[in-house]
Amino acid sequence: MTRVRTILPFVALAAVLAIGIPLFLRTPIWVDVTYHDLSAWNVLHGGVHYRDVFETNLPGMVWLHCLVRPIVGWSHEAIRIVDLIVIGTVVLILSRLMKRSDITVTGRVWFLVAAALFYLFETEFIHCQRDGWMLLPAVTAAWLRVRRVAKPQAAYWSIMEGFLWGCAVWIKPHVLLPAILVWLVGLRFQTRRSALVDTLALLAGGLLAGGAGTIWLIRTGTWPHMWDVLLNWNQDYYHWSWPELWFKVRLVSAYFAPFSTLHFVAIPLAVIALFRRDPARAVLSALYLGWLTQATVIQKIFDYAHAPPTLLGLAVLASHRLPVGPIFLAWCVLAGLANEMAGKSEWLSALNRDYPITTKNVLPHHPIAQRDRLALWGRCWHDDSWELKDELSFYAYIHCAPHWADLQRVADFLKTKNLKDRDLICWHDSTHPLYIWLDIRPGLRYPHVMTAMKFRSKLDVIRRETFESPAKYVVSDLVPVSYLNPFGPFPPPGPTDHLPPDFPSWGKDVYPWNQPVVFQAGRYVVHEIKEPRGEIDFPLPAALKEQ
Repeated sequence: MTRVRTILPFVALAAVLAIGIPLFLRTPIWVDVTYHDLSAWNVLHGGVHYRDVFETNLPGMVWLHCLVRPIVGWSHEAIRIVDLIVIGTVVLILSRLMKRSDITVTGRVWFLVAAALFYLFETEFIHCQRDGWMLLPAVTAAWLRVRRVAKPQAAYWSIMEGFLWGCAVWIKPHVLLPAILVWLVGLRFQTRRSALVDTLALLAGGLLAGGAGTIWLIRTGTWPHMWDVLLNWNQDYYHWSWPELWFKVRLVSAYFAPFSTLHFVAIPLAVIALFRRDPARAVLSALYLGWLTQATVIQKIFDYAHAPPTLLGLAVLASHRLPVGPIFLAWCVLAGLANEMAGKSEWLSALNRDYPITTKNVLPHHPIAQRDRLALWGRCWHDDSWELKDELSFYAYIHCAPHWADLQRVADFLKTKNLKDRDLICWHDSTHPLYIWLDIRPGLRYPHVMTAMKFRSKLDVIRRETFESPAKYVVSDLVPVSYLNPFGPFPPPGPTDHLPPDFPSWGKDVYPWNQPVVFQAGRYVVHEIKEPRGEIDFPLPAALKEQ
């Protein structure tokens, strides 16, 4: 029996990885990843970030894409392999922290099972994201913190820790909150003199990372353009309110069924651990509570912001010897099988209708038990087609998830036009992979035009830059229009010289739909720019609000 208990977690881990990794690698990337790819492509080709490709955040993720993309290539699978290495390293470091709390090998492997079951099978919304990659320097810094407070070491380790926190800040400054909490908790285990030296060394490391990034910004001419965005644009984009905070707090347990329910147990355990004499548990708990707080209070309501605290929450539970692997694996498999057997039964439909969040968490239909998704597993070993990626996507027909096969047809059409730099504007979020595929500079510096339009005071600037662009073609997406004016199904690949016959009447007054149509592939329309004019507001231009 003892041997079975020892072998079982390794068998479970092998099974989860064998099922999950092929599906994970073939799943398409999210629109944010293509945004960072475009930004990195611009920098690597001599462009200036912020000036040539608009960005609301610090440039850390763009630097990372500049680092890895020339090495691994520009495919979806390549960046997902990097993501797998990053998150895999994170969970291995977390397991090393658990070892310091005397968690057995079996307990640590079960934690790896739970982490893999969560991350590999979640949607593309959380993969290859800034928050996930920011975990690597943060968790490494926390590990160094535990080593230093458990056994005082040379100050250069604290400098290294500070440098890692500084690198994480360049990715997202939100990481300062968990960093400060980790530092404060670490003070409990240090003498006054050791804490002073340690804090100064931490600050020195952080300043070193900040100085290195600043030098790059200045030398590349990026410095003034970054500050223009941070000081003159971002106040229109970031909003915070007490009513929204309460909604975000209530949403915490509903992001990832059933994994997000772990916070109900992990939070009290983490709070208690802050005051115990185990430095590994205390620092891990501080990192978890700080990260969960900043993701909930500061950040917007996006799934990717809550993926890291979910992984950290699993680590907190496992560090307290709770069997997260067996619990979540059995839960997901059994509940998934129940969904498969129930099918479209009336009782399950009624539960989903009357108690959607509760049903989703109690009876989650996890991808590891979804017949349709598992049926694609065999193709993942040999099929790298866009059609497979479309089948694997968790998001069909939304504005920020492309239909990749149709977008490739648009690229093939545009290749016949011999486009040069700035000859093309990709108007909607799902279209900007075209820039990289065609190897051209954007005709407009706002890849996420919808995001840019949230800067309400800057609409005239965006409109002027759009109409002054030398672009010859603009690509639009019918999906955002169909949200408010249902029509379809979307026509097959073009060419065509008109919008769908049931396109809303306001199209003649709103750019880019008021430009001549020269090609269509499914949801994507290619317009030839003849006379840029009209409204650009999205998704409710004035012409729409009256209908």
